Amino acid sequence: MNADAIRMLVDYQMREDRRLWREAIMTLPEPAFTVDTGYSWGTLQRECAPVVDVMQASLERLHGIKEPTVAITIDDPTREQVRAAWDGVEARWKRYMAELDDQQFIREIDIVYRDTAMTTPVWQTIFHVLNHNTLHRAEMRQMIAAIGGSAGADRSFSAHCLARSG
Repeated sequence: MNADAIRMLVDYQMREDRRLWREAIMTLPEPAFTVDTGYSWGTLQRECAPVVDVMQASLERLHGIKEPTVAITIDDPTREQVRAAWDGVEARWKRYMAELDDQQFIREIDIVYRDTAMTTPVWQTIFHVLNHNTLHRAEMRQMIAAIGGSAGADRSFSAHCLARSG
């Protein structure tokens, strides 16, 4: 695994996140964003906000920030507010990934996670974000289906790679 390979995985992740938003979340009536589905975090609003917060906190950890901040700083954000915060964090991730090289990819960083200090390679933090987003994207799809929306499924990574190669 190297920086180019992880860039491809992060690109896939971002495309699937955006596709879910575009094809499923933004097509729902506005009140559906806050309907309690009884699953996972309950509402899409409460499901989406922690995802973007983990994306931001993880990126800040990669930059050496010991006490990361949250991306969503308001109570009860609208879909548009969550999406705007997500767009901002995603843009910062894209810049970070564009500059990532193989040495940085394996570099060890000191982080604090839930009051526990640890040293971990950069790639583990990136993989955490990938796994975290995949889990929550699946939960969002389940929630959307529970309220009568159409959420489809992730495209396969193989299909993503084939589409990129032309």
